[in-house]
Amino acid sequence: MAQNIIFPIDFDVELYRTRHSDLVTFNHDQLIHHYNAHGCNEGRIANKIININELVNCIPLNSTNFKCLEIGPFDCPVLVGKSVKYFDVLNKEDLIKRAMSINRIHALNSIPNIDYVDENGNLKIIREKFELVLSCHSIEHQIDFIQHLKDVSELLNENGYYVIILPDKRYCFDHFINESTIADVINSHTVKQTNHSIKSVIEHRALTCHNDSLRHWNNDSGLQTIDTCKNSITDAINEYNNAINNNKYIDVHSLQFTPSSFKKIINLLNETNYIDLKVERIYPTIRDSCEFVVILKK
Repeated sequence: MAQNIIFPIDFDVELYRTRHSDLVTFNHDQLIHHYNAHGCNEGRIANKIININELVNCIPLNSTNFKCLEIGPFDCPVLVGKSVKYFDVLNKEDLIKRAMSINRIHALNSIPNIDYVDENGNLKIIREKFELVLSCHSIEHQIDFIQHLKDVSELLNENGYYVIILPDKRYCFDHFINESTIADVINSHTVKQTNHSIKSVIEHRALTCHNDSLRHWNNDSGLQTIDTCKNSITDAINEYNNAINNNKYIDVHSLQFTPSSFKKIINLLNETNYIDLKVERIYPTIRDSCEFVVILKK
């Protein structure tokens, strides 16, 4: 059984009051109403997890009794410590080559040794259990979201945690793409596809926009790629067909979430017995950022 971690509450009423000078006279109920009606969508700080460092500080990374796994660390692992192992689709040598190919020379020394490697991203190759699994900007790439959650659950001890850092589609290049629905998620799990759908490839290549979170927060989301490049859909279709014909993986976003839509889908998947993970905490997107944090518990 995993050791319980004290993750801060996701809505701290007193912190919300003291953080925002215009709310100092509000009572308890008024603060809750304000946050639900306005503060959350305004990206106001309402808990202690104001950055990833604060999240990491909650995790006993150097405890020999608290084993952690990070999925897809590439050249910027979130978790670093003697209790941490890593899983990726490439080994360290190939990750270094990839970093050099995309001019990320400055981050080469941050690439960790990869304990578990599977080119297809198959977590089933791992034969040990962990108290905590973490992924950062990885889950939105999953072809089968339900199977991914089931596979992570198999890696967790009872009461273990899955910590997910993921983009809020409203404040990244996915802005104009519709949120994923429970039907989308169950469909992908049912059809058992092995590559991203043509829908996801077209969306990612032709329907995205800029990735400047500050501009999105200031109501400047610009134009979709399709509006500036009339050939983008044709290019996306050709890329998809080429990948299918040559059995190649295309790396695109297949899932788009907001904090509220993610919570709703996880709750529904749990209630319909697709997964045994439950929402423990959700730390919503803070003003001018593009990501939120979810803590799931087994």
